Amino acid sequence: MLWNRFEEDRAKLNLYLNPNFEAGSGISDRDAVVDGVMDLLKSMEGEPHQLIKARAIEYVLDNAAIEVNPVDWFGFNFCGWYTVSQAGEAKRHKNIRGPLQVLCNYWESELEHTPEFDDACENFAETGAGVFWPDYDHSVPDWDSVIGLGFTGLLRRVKEKHNEKIENGTITPEQEIYYTSVEIAYEAVLRICNRFLECAKKHINDDEKMPVMIECLENICTDSPKTLYQYLTMTYFYHLFQEHVDRIQARTLGNLDVDGYPFYKADVEAGRLTRENAEELFRYFFEKYTNQGHTHSQPLYFGGFDENGDSLINELSYIMLDAYDKSCIVNPKLFIKVMPNTPDEFLKKALDMIRRGKNSIVFINEELGCRISRKLGRTEEETRRLVGTGCNNFASRGKETTPEHVYVNLAKGIELAFNNGVDFATGAFVGCKTGDVSEFKTFEDFKNAYIAQTEKLIDKAFIISDFYDSHLLDINPALLYSGSMPDSVNSGKDAYYDGVKYTNTVMFLSCHATAADSLMMVKKYVYDKKIITIEQLYNALKNNWEGYEDLRDMILKDEEKFGNNIDSVDNLACEMLNHFTNKVTSRKNKRGGHFVVNGESIWWAHFWAEKCAATPDGRMRGDMLSKNMSATIGQDKKGITALIKSVTKIDATNLAYGCPFDYMLHPSAVKGEDGLNAMLGLLRTFMKRGGYGYQGNVQDADTLRDAQNRPEKYPNLQVRISGWSWFFTQMEKEFQDEFIKRAEMAG
Repeated sequence: MLWNRFEEDRAKLNLYLNPNFEAGSGISDRDAVVDGVMDLLKSMEGEPHQLIKARAIEYVLDNAAIEVNPVDWFGFNFCGWYTVSQAGEAKRHKNIRGPLQVLCNYWESELEHTPEFDDACENFAETGAGVFWPDYDHSVPDWDSVIGLGFTGLLRRVKEKHNEKIENGTITPEQEIYYTSVEIAYEAVLRICNRFLECAKKHINDDEKMPVMIECLENICTDSPKTLYQYLTMTYFYHLFQEHVDRIQARTLGNLDVDGYPFYKADVEAGRLTRENAEELFRYFFEKYTNQGHTHSQPLYFGGFDENGDSLINELSYIMLDAYDKSCIVNPKLFIKVMPNTPDEFLKKALDMIRRGKNSIVFINEELGCRISRKLGRTEEETRRLVGTGCNNFASRGKETTPEHVYVNLAKGIELAFNNGVDFATGAFVGCKTGDVSEFKTFEDFKNAYIAQTEKLIDKAFIISDFYDSHLLDINPALLYSGSMPDSVNSGKDAYYDGVKYTNTVMFLSCHATAADSLMMVKKYVYDKKIITIEQLYNALKNNWEGYEDLRDMILKDEEKFGNNIDSVDNLACEMLNHFTNKVTSRKNKRGGHFVVNGESIWWAHFWAEKCAATPDGRMRGDMLSKNMSATIGQDKKGITALIKSVTKIDATNLAYGCPFDYMLHPSAVKGEDGLNAMLGLLRTFMKRGGYGYQGNVQDADTLRDAQNRPEKYPNLQVRISGWSWFFTQMEKEFQDEFIKRAEMAG
């Protein structure tokens, strides 16, 4: 029986924690694979990093043990990113990003740091001023090329361009290294696909699926996809190799409903597939990403519009939502691109899933995305075909690299303004000299000190980003990823190193609401009402409000905070964000592009909390900072409509690479058809007012508290953390407490 087996097979689908590698197919211990990579590195010391990495990809794909699981439509696995000990016990490796991560770590450790870079990094992360790393985690492969050409076509395209440059005498030594390296990598990919094929043939009688799987593998080894199953298998393979061998995250699986629809339609017409078969196929496909356990979940996106402006939501879109709903999973995560003509029926289907706890869905505003795209200088065709990527972002399809090296904590500048650039807890000087706080006679004096301190952190972020941008090719040449990108292949340059049309660098400016609320309270209580002096407020913050409890209580109850649709504080938030985004976006990066801004904080708002002193908005050290575009927890006191109005006063076109809004609704507010219509109305209002990303939870505090105390009762209870969702009972208690507090406010 080919179909109606998912629930029966489900327990057998996690190949990654329970591998069953084919005997004699290669090295079955991940640590041994990694050791082999390091031995190769030593033997090739001094050769170009691109060539070393190509040979390392070749080594892994040629020598790692493989597996074909007969009951799993996508049951293809290789040893490399999970450890299987010598005793045969499966265990998750500390680094799931693949065996070539050791190359990246080694090459990064070899870099000669400039004094400016070291100065910029010093105490930056330790004090909660921000966080940084060399980022390869937000790439968008050209799925048109991957699916349209297949592995054989991708390799052929590289070789043709290589030969063309040789024949016309224009090839440079750097291009020769590039083409040779990409060819080696793709040849290795084709060899492992053939290894999977030969392994599958050995098991042709093990399951009724095997003849279909073998036919699919034969096609993967020689051609581009011709059926929906082949399309999804090609997507699975490419993602697996780019993310876990190339060590370049593929931050979208693509526009699966739109790109997959022609395959689905042809399958149905030919009698190869029914609607029910397609739904089950997607359940197997989604299960792969649930089992792979991506830290921030694996994105894919729905919708878009055609050249006539008509919505591209189709029958396959609904099938995919049904498959996801029935599986009760949090990974992959789903982006829905929303236009005014996106069918209400489809949006309500997704919103109904959210109110029933299936909340790994974000809605992103495609009209806004188009405005941003044009503002960034993209063509109309590029604008029409924007992808949904990352946590809740738009990017150009197959023409762009967007490393995101540094997050800057906008709330940290408040503390530094009070303490003349010095971190309260550590005594580290991380800002700049703006004078003793007692010298600030007006609010403008304090605000200017805050701006100067925050600009200093942004200047440090520029230095860090410039350093990493200058060394992306040194740390991790992007071979498979580059081979998918037409511009990179045509130019003979790495996709991250000036090899594509758009080479922007993203800087995160996070926690704006805590900063704005703090500025507002300083203005109101120190300079306008004169309830407390600036010196007294300094002492209150330094002592974490101890001895100033009455004042703190008064400030916490003050509703003049971001999120309540009060122009005074909302305008202050907009003023600060506009000022800092203008500073960032006015600067060019080291790869020929510009800096652009993302307003997300994701979970850093939580991790920075203990590192940031008490703030004038009433927050104590350790209390969470504001997350993403939303208000600080507990400060939006006038309901979700007021919160949406505050958030959408911000010009989201200045935050081109993301600025999501997080909501929390009580189940009683969204019951029945009226409740579902209310959810749709809120979503449409948010989009109409120019909001970017819309994501959230429908929960009540009593249920969350019960789940915290009796987790065995709630194994499938989901919550939206930030740009991804997770199971509530598997979260740390601090995160659980945050959601309980938010649910209390929503109730």
